[in-house]
Amino acid sequence: MPMAEAKPRRRGAAAPVAALVVILALGAALRLTGNDWDRGAHLHPDERYLSIVSDHLEWPSSMSEYFDVGRSRLSPYNTEPGQAYVYGQLPLSVTKGLAVLVGRDNYGELHLVGRRVSAILDVASIALVFLIGSSLLAPFGRGTAVWGAVLAAALYALSALAIQFSHFFTAESWLVFGTLVAFHLALLVGRRPLDARLPGSLVLLAATGAAVALAVASKASGILVLLPVLIALVLRPAGGLDRASRVLSILGSFLAVATAGYLTFRLISPYAFEHSNWLDVRPSEKYRAALEAQQRAIGGEGLYPPAYQWLLSEPLADPLWNLLVWGLGAPLGIAALAGTVWLFWDVANDIRHRLRDATARIPVAALMLLVFVTVTFGYFGSRFAHSIRYLVPIVPFLCVAAAFLVAALQRRSRGVGLGVAAVLLGGTLLYGVSFQQIYRRPHSRVVASEWILANAPAGSTIVTEHWDDGLPVGAPPDRYVSRQLLVFDPDDEAKLRKLYDELAGADYYVLSSPRASATIGRLPERFPLMWRFYRLLDDERLGFRRAAEFTSYPGLLGVELVDREAEEAFWVYDHPPVVIYERVAPLSWQRFRETMCSYGPAPGCVLSR
Repeated sequence: MPMAEAKPRRRGAAAPVAALVVILALGAALRLTGNDWDRGAHLHPDERYLSIVSDHLEWPSSMSEYFDVGRSRLSPYNTEPGQAYVYGQLPLSVTKGLAVLVGRDNYGELHLVGRRVSAILDVASIALVFLIGSSLLAPFGRGTAVWGAVLAAALYALSALAIQFSHFFTAESWLVFGTLVAFHLALLVGRRPLDARLPGSLVLLAATGAAVALAVASKASGILVLLPVLIALVLRPAGGLDRASRVLSILGSFLAVATAGYLTFRLISPYAFEHSNWLDVRPSEKYRAALEAQQRAIGGEGLYPPAYQWLLSEPLADPLWNLLVWGLGAPLGIAALAGTVWLFWDVANDIRHRLRDATARIPVAALMLLVFVTVTFGYFGSRFAHSIRYLVPIVPFLCVAAAFLVAALQRRSRGVGLGVAAVLLGGTLLYGVSFQQIYRRPHSRVVASEWILANAPAGSTIVTEHWDDGLPVGAPPDRYVSRQLLVFDPDDEAKLRKLYDELAGADYYVLSSPRASATIGRLPERFPLMWRFYRLLDDERLGFRRAAEFTSYPGLLGVELVDREAEEAFWVYDHPPVVIYERVAPLSWQRFRETMCSYGPAPGCVLSR
């Protein structure tokens, strides 16, 4: 009889495993397809920087050289391009090492290796979402928890933002992976009762500390995962210990995590420290300066061209909208928000019960998730530069929160729960697959470059905009005369003449993206000339006509989702709209000035006789 009963149980367990395998395969396909989406044109600026820095590195000839902060050829701070390197050492070292192994250790191919690694790590993150979801949903019962975890994994596998960053050689997929590993291990720690004989859980504590180090070595903001780790350490079951023994055990656990974390971080990122002596914990002056410069930029201390977009964006409200509507898609975004709010309500009730009854249980897993999500969003979402990229680490946890919503609804009504799950999964699948299509077709800048090569005569003067990628990419250097218009220069008395002089000599004017027109073109008080310049250009009143336009929006079966209203970083790298203007008539200085000044007073608009 026992064996006869075991067969249905095994068959029941096999179904979610099979579903998870299918999800992992689908996630891998969505992430690994379209790896060379820009055809070697290096159209992501952060990738370009990482590739340049990595190309200048050399693998150390010995372990002693590797750990020698001052002379290691693997340290970005010992190279000219890496002086301001602010990302983690882990993505840099691993990508460099793999590139050497596969014979792609050069600027032209390093980013392809980095993209592959990002994609593979994010597939592994899908499995970690399943494990974390199983823990958080455990109170619903084993069957609901397992299938809810499968749903969470599927949602993450299909989420557009995760698919996007898994196509980039940046630190985000590394950060997500390290964060999830640390979070999962902390959940395991939180289940184990406190033990006066600390070695009973020493290996698990050390692994947790090492995982925290992996997150921090990927990107400095990975330190935020320490918050849920601390919650797990403090709220572990007492295990029968008295108060004093419990405090000592918690302190010992924290010491074990901290020690393992420091040793691991020192092993992976020796160049983040000032000296090679492991007893000297002072951070490197260059590493510290790079982080401080990054914090000043995020805080809005001093404006530079890419930061002007934040003058048009509201902290908290806009990053929330961009994350939920564009990063996740409306169905998943709504479910994630509702699930998070529901979790807050449940945890708040449990804490109130605990205050009245010391034996009441606090849902540690849910509390860990909520603290990490709210602190991460609250900090980065409230900063001056509140880019969606800083919120990528909370995406897996929002998928778990959405699965929690479905489980909670199903507990009240099975039909409602299944209906919401179907809509949620179907909507996220459509959006995820639609978004992935941008990597299956030629990049809009590549197509625009092909148009220029086919239509612009050799010797033509092509003017592009400062702080944007020049076109055409891949053209012989002597085929065209390339010039840049310094559109982000202050709108002072001399700006009007500068605009005219550049346009007067241009045969084609190329907007490689709306990076400038969508920012300074919408700031009339700060850029009164550029505000009217883009309107007149669009109305074809400056002697140029719109010759061609190229877009590559997410879409499926002929239906496009125009995401121009999303945050700039969501579309500017992998699918920016491109507009090419062709000169049709010469425009005299007097006529140009009169046209530009027709909107009223502006710098340079006092007409002379």
